[in-house]
Amino acid sequence: MQLRELKGIRIITLPQRVDVTSAPELEELCNRLINNGHCKIVCDFSGTEYVSSIGLRVFLSALKRTVKAGGGLALCCLNPGILEIFDMTGLTSLFPVHDSITDSLAEFGTETAPAAVDQPRTEKSAADVEITIEKKPEDMVQAYLRSARQGSMDEKV
Repeated sequence: MQLRELKGIRIITLPQRVDVTSAPELEELCNRLINNGHCKIVCDFSGTEYVSSIGLRVFLSALKRTVKAGGGLALCCLNPGILEIFDMTGLTSLFPVHDSITDSLAEFGTETAPAAVDQPRTEKSAADVEITIEKKPEDMVQAYLRSARQGSMDEKV
């Protein structure tokens, strides 16, 4: 995991797997940033191949805290398998999701980034959100199996 700063926005480059092993470190980093007043955060998924439910919880918790502090949490460079998981859980309606770091920086109005050209999304407050899964469990299993076949998730033996 790598942290850098650009125009007052913290950019976290995520590890290959955001799971039970790496999620606590990510959560601690997000909490430290937010507690120190850095409430505009971009998570770069460019090298990430897997996100577990624990990872999703960390992202949702950080989003709630950053929004409450007047900032936000933007996601960028998600591979198709991870984007599908965020879609199926309904989280893409809460998070700004972008194709590049530049577009994510534009989410926060930085001078160096061009205007984002994203799909319109429904604005919701993340502070009091309740997550409901809109797809059937069978759909999630199929998405997992597709990701596994594509090499997005590896099995533990």
